Amino acid sequence: MHIRNIILPNACDQHNHNHHQLILAVKGHALFEIDGKGGVVNSHTGCLAPASETHFFEGIGDNSHIIIDIPNIQLNSRLENLFEQPRYFSIDDNLKLLISYLDKESNNFDFFPEALDGCTLGFMASLHHRILGDKPENKIRSKLNINSITRFIDENLDQKLSVTQLAEMHHVSSGHFSELFTNETAITPYQFILKKRLEKAYDLIITTNKPLSIIAEETGFSNQSAMTHSFQRNYGHSPKHLRKY
Repeated sequence: MHIRNIILPNACDQHNHNHHQLILAVKGHALFEIDGKGGVVNSHTGCLAPASETHFFEGIGDNSHIIIDIPNIQLNSRLENLFEQPRYFSIDDNLKLLISYLDKESNNFDFFPEALDGCTLGFMASLHHRILGDKPENKIRSKLNINSITRFIDENLDQKLSVTQLAEMHHVSSGHFSELFTNETAITPYQFILKKRLEKAYDLIITTNKPLSIIAEETGFSNQSAMTHSFQRNYGHSPKHLRKY
C-alpha cells in the first residue's frame, strides 16, 4: 500500500489504474465521477475507487487529500467486497479520528509500511461494518456450485460482473459468498473474474485481428488502457506485444 497527501487540480482530470484507491479529504473538497456515479469528497464524505475504473476528479479551491493505493492482492475476500462498485461513504467522528492520524503520521509510513497496511486495513474494516454490515442469517450455505458460477462468468464476460450480483443469485450475502468462493478456489471472486477476462482477451488477441479496443470491450474491461494495465501486471507485457509474433 502507498499513501500520498496531495492537492487535486482545480480542473477536471481523469485516469485509471490497476489498484483500488481510498480517497479522503483533509482540507477543502473535490468532485468525483466513477462509472457514472458522481459524488463529493470532503470532511463528511470519502470515496472508494475500484481498480481499473476510469474516474474523473476536480479539486475545488484550496484543498488537500489523502490518497491510499491498495493492491487488491493485499485484501481478504470480505474487504474486497467494498470495491465491487464505486462508493461514497459518510465519515463519522470515529472515522475522522482515523483520518487525522493517517494525515499526521503519513511521513512515518515510509519507514514502516506495515504500519500503513495495518491502519488502512483497520479503516476499511470499520467501513465494512458501516457499509455492508454482517448477515449471519446467510451463513447456512456452506458450499457453492463453482462450475455453474464459472459458466455464468464465461458467458457474461462482456458485462459488468460483481460479487453482489453473484451472491444474490445464490441467496447469500456478498461477504459470505466471497468467503465460500475463496475457500473453494483459493482466490477471491474479483481475482477469478479478472483471470477469466485476461484469458479470453489473450485468446482473442492471438487468434483474431480484432482491434484491441474491441477486445477490451468484449472481455469486460472498462477500456483498452485498463486491459493494458492488467496485462502488464499479470503477464509482464502489453497486449500489443502478442501481435508482434
